Amino acid sequence: MEQAVLKGQVRTQFGTGAAKRLRRQRLIPAIVYGGESGPTAVTINPLEMMKLLGGGGGENVLITLALDGDGERSRTVIVKGLQRDPVRGGPLHADFLEVSMQRKIKVQIPLRLTGEAVGVKLKGGLLEQHLREVTVECLPGAILSHIEVDISQLDLGHSIHVRELTIAGDIRVLDDPARPVVTVLIQRVVAEGAAAATEEKTAEPEVVGKKEAKEVKEGK
Repeated sequence: MEQAVLKGQVRTQFGTGAAKRLRRQRLIPAIVYGGESGPTAVTINPLEMMKLLGGGGGENVLITLALDGDGERSRTVIVKGLQRDPVRGGPLHADFLEVSMQRKIKVQIPLRLTGEAVGVKLKGGLLEQHLREVTVECLPGAILSHIEVDISQLDLGHSIHVRELTIAGDIRVLDDPARPVVTVLIQRVVAEGAAAATEEKTAEPEVVGKKEAKEVKEGK
């Protein structure tokens, strides 16, 4: 995975007032965890950060955080938390995790469905996605932006489970292997219609007795 560069500054002012002043300057406070010296408070440009996250890697993109006031030292980080404005949706605060390229980490990777399930396309089934991401363990350089799940052969009543995911590289999935990812459900209307058709087809014709047949013949 390619690394993107984000510039920032070590932060020396704290508290609600300081955060408001930063936001008026179109900056936001953030904290870098996982470093040898402990958590580091920093300031970043939220627009630049969101531009990097929107480049296809999602929040798992590896970022080279170049900090002024930290001896010009760059840190390799990923976003671990993002607080957003409840009304406007813009970022208010970010948490970064410093990572080592030689040490495995746990991250969540989104699942992306591809194709159209045969049970939906041809048989009127209903697609239900149970999992939208899986937790994996891998080296930072092996992090995937997403995992594709081909559902084109999925028929009525069938599921794809975690154990059936195809993932290249040295990546270990930590979710329960038996957990379903996606299922094609048999819709009740379809099932009831099929049952009614079967009943009508196999219904026994009513047998008219000799007495009733004679009455019909005589016009009674």
